[in-house]
Amino acid sequence: MSSTFELLLAHLQEDPLMILMVLTSVFAVAVALERLLMMLRGLWAIRSVETRVLTPLRAGRFDDARQGCRSVGAPIRDVFIAGLDRALGKVQGEPGMAMAREQRRAVAAYKAWLWILGTTGALMPFVGLLGTVVGVMGSFRAIGESGQGGFAVVSSGISQALIATAVGLFVALEAVILFNLLQNLAGSIARRLAYSTDEALELIRVRAATPGPAASVAPQGSPTHIPVEGQNAGSAAK
Repeated sequence: MSSTFELLLAHLQEDPLMILMVLTSVFAVAVALERLLMMLRGLWAIRSVETRVLTPLRAGRFDDARQGCRSVGAPIRDVFIAGLDRALGKVQGEPGMAMAREQRRAVAAYKAWLWILGTTGALMPFVGLLGTVVGVMGSFRAIGESGQGGFAVVSSGISQALIATAVGLFVALEAVILFNLLQNLAGSIARRLAYSTDEALELIRVRAATPGPAASVAPQGSPTHIPVEGQNAGSAAK
């Protein structure tokens, strides 16, 4: 194990492609950790919505629900602030449209930078293959310069080629696994957020339908379902 690590360090000093792949691996892990922390905060914020926002809404305490949004982490809180501000008459507009817009914006914020992991997973095998080609070319050049073949002449180039291939595949596998895990986590956040916004909007519709000054805050004829990202308007209406 130690000899393999020493061999890898030796190639790092002389192979720019190896340095590129290692730096890409470190950068991909850093991006994944940053996204993971943000998504974990998002899951905690959605849990806070249940007690800070939805519980007061179920009791008809809209002002308390609006105050409770302050303790919910961004960008989740922006979804409910947009709807409650319009339901309470602080901002002109339709609560459902505002919440749908902020919901799409929040989901996009959680999925930001994931394309880096997807691109890394797609490109790194080819970078490793390029290192393989360079190593084999080095072996043939060594044969040409020495005028003779044999394992001693080509071993260095072949070793470099195999290590470059292995590192490229490792970085690609690492990036693809992280990408899929974070994509699944972002999808879970989008679904949970959709459930919470649907219930909040339903309670806003009920309040708007009751007689009194609040009856004009949201038209009753507008749809009660906020489409989750990836649904079109037709499937959402169904």
